[in-house]
Amino acid sequence: MKLSISADIQLDCADSARSYVTWLDVRIGDGAGRTYGTARVALVHVGEIADAHGDMGTALHGTPLEPLASTYFSQGWYKDEFADGAGIDLLYVESVEMDDSQRGKNLDLAMVRRLSDTLGSGCQLVVMPYRDPITAAHWGRLGFSLTKPGRPSGLMHMKLGYRHAQVVDQTGSGDFEVLPTVVLHDRHTAN
Repeated sequence: MKLSISADIQLDCADSARSYVTWLDVRIGDGAGRTYGTARVALVHVGEIADAHGDMGTALHGTPLEPLASTYFSQGWYKDEFADGAGIDLLYVESVEMDDSQRGKNLDLAMVRRLSDTLGSGCQLVVMPYRDPITAAHWGRLGFSLTKPGRPSGLMHMKLGYRHAQVVDQTGSGDFEVLPTVVLHDRHTAN
């Protein structure tokens, strides 16, 4: 299986909110034309916003991503509790839809894990909405945490500066397992 990603990037909007967010349509398939699932994600170019506006609220105003500004940012940058990721940008997962034949196989987790490892490699956070506690628990297996705990719905995030579970198909059957990451040695050793 592989991910196919497409984007529409306009060339004539250098100073508009559209230039600070790149929306991507993701399809997971077998390479022979069969689609097993889709996702809609956005790369929020936080560094570009900071350089141009210095304020996430202004840059995202009127977009579907406007709630991210007050939730994750303060004074033009990530709030302290979110500012320990690996990069600058933010990967937002708006939706993940799976074919009924793939439900229960963790293919959705594998897709988001792979997107986080590739497109999200320059990001502090991966953020996604959840609609109920069961959905939140499902994504929690991958490493997502509720941004505002105790709420039945809202936003959840995964800090990309930390190691998270891996999602692998060890048998080649199309059923993916969530495996914890084993750290063999401490990378932060003293000299």
